[in-house]
Amino acid sequence: MKKIIAISCFFIISTSANNKISSDVKNIFKIEYVFLQKNENIEYYRKEINRAFSLLKKKKKFIDLELLQNEKAQILSIAFPEILRYNSYSDYLETSSNRILYVNKGKEASDFSTGYFQMKPSFLEDLENYVAATESLKDYQWIIISKKNEKETRKERINRLGDFRWQLRYLKVFWFVSEYKYQNMNFKTTQDKIRFYATAYNYGFTKPESEITKYQFLQKFHPGQNTDALKFAFADFSIDFLKTYSIFFN
Repeated sequence: MKKIIAISCFFIISTSANNKISSDVKNIFKIEYVFLQKNENIEYYRKEINRAFSLLKKKKKFIDLELLQNEKAQILSIAFPEILRYNSYSDYLETSSNRILYVNKGKEASDFSTGYFQMKPSFLEDLENYVAATESLKDYQWIIISKKNEKETRKERINRLGDFRWQLRYLKVFWFVSEYKYQNMNFKTTQDKIRFYATAYNYGFTKPESEITKYQFLQKFHPGQNTDALKFAFADFSIDFLKTYSIFFN
């Protein structure tokens, strides 16, 4: 009888200990899960995002002059993720060498990203061509460089790329091109529309709509050059900008 009681007590103690260990393990997994969730959120890049916002905030007087009041924040949100990758020093070095190549030989020789919004010469060319071919967008034909030979036109295009106000103007024209080009798409919310426009800006607005739609949630974008860094969709940063900073520009 005593032996049975002893065994029972041992079983109860063992079960209690195992339950405690099991509970501790569960708590550890729970803590790790919450930790991972928090770090996989876009807050992971809040420092870089705040830096990008600070750079943009310093240009507010130009933004107020160039962009329409009602759509200002939405237009900025489209290209905002590119500012996370902007570095004035490296931008200067890269632009100095690449602009000569582009002016002399065109985008096939050098098609580089530059400025706050990391625009490429080919992006400007695509915008110019689309506006020129679309009667409904004739009000924006002022972006087309005329009465110059090909080399002079490329030089003028490069000079514009180096000017923040001109980048704002091209971004504004891109907004109206998108409003026309995607007018038949059924966006349920403003955020849905911005997500698509931002993806088109990053992926290429000349690409088929089906490709842009597929690309908009692919997690391939991150600030900096570290290929192992945590990645998000490009437009995730656009949506965060709308939610967090748009009030400053409205």
